Parts: sequence; structure tokens; C-alpha cells
Amino acid sequence: MQLCSGNKELNARIIHRLGLFVFALCCLLSLQQVSAQDAKNTTVSLQVNDRTLKEVFLEIEKQTGFTIEFRHDVLDQNKHISIIATKESVSKVLERLLAGTGTTFLQKNKSILIIKGSPAAPKAARPVSGNVRDNNGEILIGVSVSANTVHTTTNENGDYFINVPEGVDAITFNYVGIKPYSEKTEGRSVINVQLARQNVELGQVVVTALGIKREARALSYSIQGVNVEAMNETKSTNLINSLSGKVAGVQVIPAGFNTGSSRIIIRGNNSLTGNNQPLFVVDGMPIDNEPGEDGSIDYGSSANDINPDDIENIQILKGPNASALYGSRGSNGVVLITTKKGSAKFKVAFNSSMMFQKLTEFPEYQNAYGVGTSFAIDPTNRIPRSTVNYRSWGSPMLGQPYVALDGKVKPYLPHPDNIKDFYSTAGLFTNSLAVEGGNASNVYRIAYTNYSGTSVVKGFNDMGRHSVDFRLLNTFSKWLTLDSKLNYVRDIVDNRQYSNSNGRNPTNLYTHMARSTDLAELLPYKDPLTGMEIGTHRNFSNPYWVINENPNKDIKDRLIASFNAEAKITPWLKFNGRFGTDLYWWDGFEFNNIGSVVASNPNGFMRTFNTKQQNLNLEGIFSFSKNIKDFSIQANLGASKYTSSMERREQRINSLLQPGLINLSNAKEYPTVSQTIRRKEINSVFGSVSLGYRNYAFIDLTGRNDKSSTLPKGNNSYFYPSLGGSLIISDLLHMNSNFLNFLKVRGSIAMVGGDSNAPYLLEQTYSFNGFLNDATLASLSTTMNNPDLKPEKTNSYEFGLNARLLKNRISLDATYYNAATTNQIITAQLPASSGYQQRIYNAGKIRNWGYEASATAKLIAKKNFQWETSLNFSKNNSMVVELIDGVDRFQMNNNSSYLYVYAQVGKPYAYLRGLGVARDAKGHMLIEDGGSLLVKDNDMAFGTASPDWLGGINNTFRLGRLDFSFLFDVKMGGVIYSGSFSRMLTNGVSAETLYGRDDFYLHSVILGENGSELSGGAQWDAYFADGTKNTKYVTPQNYEYARPNYAEFVIYDASFIKLREVTLGYNFSEKPLRRTPIKTARISLAGRNLAILYRKTPKGLDPEAASTAGNGQGIENGALPPNAIYGFNIKLTL
Repeated sequence: MQLCSGNKELNARIIHRLGLFVFALCCLLSLQQVSAQDAKNTTVSLQVNDRTLKEVFLEIEKQTGFTIEFRHDVLDQNKHISIIATKESVSKVLERLLAGTGTTFLQKNKSILIIKGSPAAPKAARPVSGNVRDNNGEILIGVSVSANTVHTTTNENGDYFINVPEGVDAITFNYVGIKPYSEKTEGRSVINVQLARQNVELGQVVVTALGIKREARALSYSIQGVNVEAMNETKSTNLINSLSGKVAGVQVIPAGFNTGSSRIIIRGNNSLTGNNQPLFVVDGMPIDNEPGEDGSIDYGSSANDINPDDIENIQILKGPNASALYGSRGSNGVVLITTKKGSAKFKVAFNSSMMFQKLTEFPEYQNAYGVGTSFAIDPTNRIPRSTVNYRSWGSPMLGQPYVALDGKVKPYLPHPDNIKDFYSTAGLFTNSLAVEGGNASNVYRIAYTNYSGTSVVKGFNDMGRHSVDFRLLNTFSKWLTLDSKLNYVRDIVDNRQYSNSNGRNPTNLYTHMARSTDLAELLPYKDPLTGMEIGTHRNFSNPYWVINENPNKDIKDRLIASFNAEAKITPWLKFNGRFGTDLYWWDGFEFNNIGSVVASNPNGFMRTFNTKQQNLNLEGIFSFSKNIKDFSIQANLGASKYTSSMERREQRINSLLQPGLINLSNAKEYPTVSQTIRRKEINSVFGSVSLGYRNYAFIDLTGRNDKSSTLPKGNNSYFYPSLGGSLIISDLLHMNSNFLNFLKVRGSIAMVGGDSNAPYLLEQTYSFNGFLNDATLASLSTTMNNPDLKPEKTNSYEFGLNARLLKNRISLDATYYNAATTNQIITAQLPASSGYQQRIYNAGKIRNWGYEASATAKLIAKKNFQWETSLNFSKNNSMVVELIDGVDRFQMNNNSSYLYVYAQVGKPYAYLRGLGVARDAKGHMLIEDGGSLLVKDNDMAFGTASPDWLGGINNTFRLGRLDFSFLFDVKMGGVIYSGSFSRMLTNGVSAETLYGRDDFYLHSVILGENGSELSGGAQWDAYFADGTKNTKYVTPQNYEYARPNYAEFVIYDASFIKLREVTLGYNFSEKPLRRTPIKTARISLAGRNLAILYRKTPKGLDPEAASTAGNGQGIENGALPPNAIYGFNIKLTL
């Protein structure tokens, strides 16, 4: 395309330039300018954002067959521009591209020459200048500015200058991702505009599986993007939490603490015992996101390490149809993340966020009766710091003297705020600095982010994070580029939370702290003479003891690196070679001091661990893209190799020698040492072909074959295809009316194979277990492995439509999907007589089917005021179709002897069953003849933890430079079991437990009635088997002791409507910034989880609380009460 290389010998240069002169002279003499018939009648379609002129000219050549030539000293071919053109003539496109460059162009036959000079300006043209920015105040470079036939583009500062011809009264602005906008000139010479960015439109290019770029209009499956800029306003250190309510079909179950593990599910659960969460892919590199639950401590999800400030784009690939090319790892969908690359223009960006977290409500407590039992303060009333009567079943609190927890005689009075006072306001602080710049050949971006956060429990879950992100894009020539990325993250966390139900979790305090206990009585927490814990409960440690005497700490260093080389072999064929690694080193310790009142750790213990894990991904893809008359062909053929290796060493001592010494040598017994090594490998070949006809009919075909090391020979290689198609009816039938602007139907069918995520399930394994009489002891695994495992299979199909209405102000996306996963690799219990506890099976089938819909609407689109709204809705149905032969259900997880989570044939996923109360034919509870105990139903069905439907409603208002947005997150249906509220009943602290107390106290204590039957107290609303109504009383204490034995009394509807996010922001104008180095500035106030607007759970119980990020959902046990995050953000660019 170019005429000069710059280093030719003199004779060659002279001949070359003479040739150009002769060619130009001939063109001038023949008056064949580009405006001649060929260039006028030949059209091109372009959608280009921030690409070089050289690349745009290549695209025009590819579409039209023209050859475009110019000299280096005439035109800067590396200038970055953006342009949108739909079936526009070549002449008009070139006029727009060359506006403001001082050049014009000539044509002869199929050759176009760009030379110095400019076309004559229209008569009586009026000069107009201005600046163009987006709705966040960011400069927009390369915006196409048009006044009829005159065109120009904004420069690196967002400025433009244009001569408006006589009779033209409007200027039009076009930019990728933004609807064309026209502004009336009204005689003005300066016109500044602000363009509102939009979500992914169907005509735009989006990144799909394996980084393949496709036009959204051509896709045959559902894909949905996330507004990253809005997401980062309401800061969350947990990326998964930030997705809640924003994508149809995506359910997020958040962690209570910022360091915990959150769960994300797309279109329901596909696996009975395996991983159900989607694959995370960052810049083409699949990364690990296993839940970090290790023993009794939650170490957080690995996706937490992704820095939101470095993210440019998030696309959600839903289900196997969209993610088939990722193979078994993408069978649950893919969260596709593209990070920022930077630009050649030097820029410094600084973001600062200061957020605060606070509990917004607590359970309703009773403040009438204090510590004690059977309406007595203490049987001895002389036992200081007694841990026997920690429950609130004592006397009415009337100020009478009693021996308090700290051993002092105090008035027996309620302390209504003793729980509230234990919690504090947490601070979450994020600061990031990014620098980018470069030149035509090399563009870089380097960013540093620092996060520090505390917890609502002081001294608990304190976290520091350092993240460095480096990106370098090298353009060696027009044929070869290299994209390199390095991301280093260091996490340091002190005192991570124990699992919610663990006795060492200090948040459990709100479930049992006596109503007469002053919080100050918990200090000191340690006896100065014995060093023993001064406890508050025989099952739960003093929270201050846990924080100070049971420390844990871990440090994780993580490096995510990827290198992507792209070689353009021809204008229509390229090769991408990609190498990526996800490597982390993770070290930590857990220490429990001597003297705990919790029975499991009276002698203390300590463990240390060292983990190294590395995931490697090597990939090569040939990509073919060509238009042949009315047809377009895009094909890809590639191969990949994935390896995962993990090595973990753990050292443990179960009895300490000296209190307080955090050292493995502080042992009363020999330490136990274990080492785990795990390796896995998948080799794959894959391909795809996409055919298009006249840009309105498309067919997609993909195929992939994986060979996995976790399956046996003969079964370890498996192939799976997909087929899809889409038809743009509005283009086919020319339906572009004022009402219906776009209509597309699509459908696809896919099959995905799957292996076992865990290796070594084929042959029996054994482990060494110490020594006996100098002989090494070894034991077989308690799991019976399966040497004949076969790959899992997921078959799915989906169809849907996309529409845009009312001049593109309303867009709709609707999808129906149906997926079934069979031949699952599951672990199930075996009878004790087998000699094993469980076995690995190929069995089971789960079916998920449902609907998704999303809509966006520009309700008001005035010059200075806009109102945009978006809605998401999804309804997923699940059913366990079959399990192992002869088994109709098996247990997935259990909370206690009262409740179990099952996979049950004919029922939805995660079905809760447990102890309930038997009923008669009329639905009345049945009571035993004595009138004190209810008749048990040992296998009552309570329903599924999965919701009936999910929804999200977001509204954004813009008034000049001010914007305001809020998001409602909706979940309807599903049930939750509360272990916390169960304990509150037993401990007599909740307001519910007041039932019958006053009546019983009057009759049995004040009046002294002591007959064989009570004449006052609590009474079961139940019937005897003969239909007689129960009239017998029981003591309130026995009544509440009994209720938690029946899980149904603490099973609740988990529906909710939450005010999930609120943001109020302001973009400063240029005027106050002119005398500063600051080019743009934005400040915003933001909040998350500010209110629960609707729910059916009792006050203090968050309806989306969870005790695990695993598959056994529907259980809450010691989770945090509802809490909110609020604060402000500052964004500056220099």
C-alpha cells in the first residue's frame, strides 16, 4: 500500500517518485477524481474504534478491490481514528477520513492516490469549533463530525473544527458505541457536546469465546455485557458481588465479609457434586476461581484478585451454546473479562474510593428476662463468670443485685445495645494510579492499585492488597503485533473468618449473648492467673479471645501473565499464538491458644501450610475472514494445551507446650505432616466456521475435541459440536419503520463434554499415617474409585430474538433455553458393609430450562436531560431426573440432625428436607398424649433453595453534568434455613421467646402454683390424634428448647427486593480545571445494599445469607446480619 520504504537506493527512489508523478499527472489530465462514478457507486461498511488509518485503508481495499497509495510525508498512516459507515460511498468515507489532514485524493481505474491539497471549501461556510466528551466527562478521540458533505474528526483532546456550508443548520456526531447525535447550530460558533455511551448494540463488534471478535448481530446465542464504569462506582472488593442484578440468568450469592467466597451461577446448577460456577477468562487466559473454603476457614474466591479498576469490558457467555469453544471448563458459562490496553496519547488516571460498611439491622431481641435458667438468675448465685447459665432464661430484669459475668455484683438490668455495640464501622479504601502512553509502534499501560480494608468486627478480616498491572502492545509491522500482559497481586489477610457455624466465629455472639450482659464484661477475656479463656458460652468462644488468642494469617502472591502474538499472513488470514500462566504462592498459619472453653481445642493447636499452584494455557489459532460478493466467511482452526499443577504441604500440631508461642516447635507431641500433589492436563483441537449472507443471515458451526488426563484410556478423548443460526428479519424484509427498527431471531444447539475436575479418581490411592514400632503405617482411601469413568455430557439448545423499537430507543433480548447434563461424575455414600464410605459413579441427570429477558429504554432523551432504564428477568427451572440405579436421593450437605440438603429424583436441585411436625388431614399440628411434645415428621419436605425467578431494574438520570442511578435487585422464591435463629430460640434471646413467660412467671413463681399440671405458660397450637384441641401448658423454656428440634420453625421464604446500588455523580467542566494539570474530574457518592424493601425473613436475617459457596445451598448459620456499604469516589485524568 505504501510507496516509500525510506531506505531505498537513490536510483530506485527517483524512478519510484517519477512513476508517482506520471500517475498523478495522468489522473489530473483525465480529471478522474475519486468523485467519479466508480468511487461514488462503490460502498463500504465500517465500524472502527481507535484503529490506525493504515488498518482502515486495508479494510477498504479488502471490501472494494481499490488500491490506496500515498507517501509517508503526505499522510501519517499511524494516526488513530474511529468511524462508522453503513453502505456509504468510498468517496464520502475518504472525505471523512482525510478531513483536516490537508490532503485530497485522485482516482484512476482501481487505484486511489492521496496527495497534498484540499477540496474547495463550500461557499459562505461558517466556522464552528467545539469539544466532544462522553457522559462521564472522558475525552472522545476520533468522533466523526459531519455538516452535510463536510466531515472531520475530533483530535486527541476531543476538539474539532468544521466549516458548516450555507443552508446547513445541524452538525452530526458519530462514534462507535454511541447513537448518532445531531445538534442544531443556531448561529453558534462554539458547540460542545456530551455523548452518552450505551451498552453493547447489535451492530457492534463484541469479543466472544477464545477472544474471537464477532458482530453482535451475527451471534446465534445469548451474550450480555456489564457497564464496567457504573460497576466501579459502587466499589466492591469482590468482583462477583458487583454482578448481582445486572445480567439476566445470573445468580450471585454474596459472601458476608469482603474476604469471603461468593458464588455465581448462570442458568442454574448443572452438576450434582462438582463445580457449578462459570469459567473466568481474563484477556484470553482462563484463571482459577475455586471457592477458598479450607477446613473451617473461608479463604475467599480467587476471582477476588481481579482488580475492577483494570477492567475495560465484561461479557457473560451464557451456557454451552455460547462457550462451547472453551470445552468442559466452559460448560457452566464464561465470564469474559478484557482489561485496559492504554493508548498512544500520554495520560495519567487516578481513582480513589473511600467506602464504609455497617450493619443496618439486628434481630429483634427480648429485654425483659436475663441470664439464668428456669427463671432463676443462677442456681448458686455465687459462681463468678459462670459459663453454665449463659442463656437468657432467668428472672425478669428489675434491677435486683446479681453476680455478673465479670464477678462483680451489679443491678440485674437489660443491655439492649450489647450486640450492636460489639460491631463497628468498617473502612474499605482503594487508590489506583494508571499511566499510559507510547507511540505508533509501542503502547503501554502500567497501573498500581492499593486496597486496605477492615471489618465490622474489629481486628477480624483485616486485608491489604497490592496489585500491579502492566500491558504492552508492540506493533513490529503491519503484519505482526505482540500483546503482553503481567498482573501481580499480593494479598495479606489477618484473622480470616471461620465458617459461620464454627464456635470460633465471633459473629456468633449475636445468637447467644445474654440480654443482661454488658459488653464490657467480656473483657478481660483471659484469666490473669491461669491464662484460660473467660468464656460466655460452652459452645462458642469469647469473641475477644478468638480475635486475640486464635490468630490466623495468610499471604498470597499471584502472577497472571499472558502473551498474544498476532501475525497477519494475508489480508484475510492471520495466526494468533497465545501463552498464559496463572501462578500463585500461598502461605499461612492458623493458631489456637491453650485454654479455650470450646471443647475441641482445650490444649490448643497450630497448623501451617504452603501451597503452590500453576495453570498453564498454550493456544494457537488460525483465523480466516473474507467477503466474497454477498457472502462472508469467518473460520478458525486451533489447538490448545492446558496443564494444572498443585503442590501443598501442611504441618500440624494438636497440643501446644507453651501458651502464646506461635511456632511449630511448641509441640507436646509429634507434628503431623502431609503433602498433596495434584496434576491435570487437557489437550484440545477446535474449529469454527461462520457463514453470512448479505449481513442478515448467518450460520455458525463449532467443534472441539478434548483429551483429559483425569479419564481412563478409551474414554479420555471426546468430541462435541455446536450449530447455530440467526436471521435479521428486519433487513430481509426491509422493515425499518419508525416503530420497528431491528428484528432478529436466533437459535443454536450444542453439546459439551466434561471431565472430572479432581484427578486420581481411577485407581485406588493410599496415604501414609505415621509409624508403629518403627513400621510405616499406610491406609487406603475411604472412597472407592472408578477405573471406567466416562466424560460427562451436557446437551443444550436455545432460541431467542432481539429487537429495537421506536427509533432504537427500546431494545429487547429474549431467550428460551433447555439443557440436560448426564453421565455425571458424582460421589455417593456406600453402606458400611462395603468397607468404604463412598464411591465414584458415572450416573445422574439434571435438567435446567427457562426464560431470560432483558430490555433497555431511553425514556427521555432531551439535550440536557436523559432517563434510561434497563430490566433483567430470568426464570430457571431445575429437576433431578435420575440418580444412581436404585437410589432416589442422596445427601449433598447437612446442617445438623434436623435438616439436610438433597439431590432427589423428581425434585429441583438442592431440595431441603428434615424434621417437621406431623399434621392431620386438616393440616393441624399433632401433639403426643402428654401434651408436651409434638409428633415428629422425620422427613418433611421444605422446598428448594433455588429461586423461582430473578430480576433487576436499573435507572439512570442525567441532568447536564450530574447523573443519578439506582439498581433494584429482585429474587422471588426459594427457602432458607436459619441456624442462627434456631440458636436464638434455644438461648432465649429473641423477642419470639417472650411467648408465655409472663403468664408462667405469674402462676408458677409469683402465685406459687405447683400442681401436677401447669396453669400458665406456653401452649402448642396443636391437636391430639383423636381431634381434640390441646389445652396443656409447658414451660416457655421447654417450649423454645423443643422448637429448634423441628427445622420447619426456622425455615423461611428467601424472597427479597433490595436497593442494591445507588450512585450520584458529577463531571466537572473544563472551566475550573483550565489552570490545573487536571483534564477531567469526576466525584460520586455511592452505596450498596442500602435497604431491603421486601422480604419474608425476620428482621436481622439477610434472605440471601449463605454458609457456604458450595453446592449445599439454602442454609444460614451464623452469617452477618444485613449490612450496607456507602462512600464516595474521585476520578481524575491528567
